[in-house]
Amino acid sequence: MPMNKGSKIPKKEVVQFILKDILKGKKEIFTQKQLAEIIKQNLKKVEPDYTISEKRARSVILEMPDIKILVETRKGKMPEKCPSCGHSLKKIYTKNLKGRKIVIGLKCTKCGYTGKEGNWIPKRYIFKL
Repeated sequence: MPMNKGSKIPKKEVVQFILKDILKGKKEIFTQKQLAEIIKQNLKKVEPDYTISEKRARSVILEMPDIKILVETRKGKMPEKCPSCGHSLKKIYTKNLKGRKIVIGLKCTKCGYTGKEGNWIPKRYIFKL
């Protein structure tokens, strides 16, 4: 999404401060798009030229330890790095009937992303306080 002329990107600390205030009254935010829209509305109260993308909203909230992020996944190619935060993934193995190790899941130790049984691609993020 191209930025409008005169748009400003707020510092991470400003977004986190606003998020803490927003999440006091909510238990869950059901999509990344909804998260970004709520943040934008509140940023505009502070500075009318502030804007934030969905990806940046997610990356800022990932650094807030008191917020849980659930990732619903869909079928797709197994990622090399975490599709949510870019961190390395831990592979979860089992042995098949022939005794060979096979990957049955992936887990990110940074953000909590998990993928299983071929469902690797994020389709929706749910943010919980």
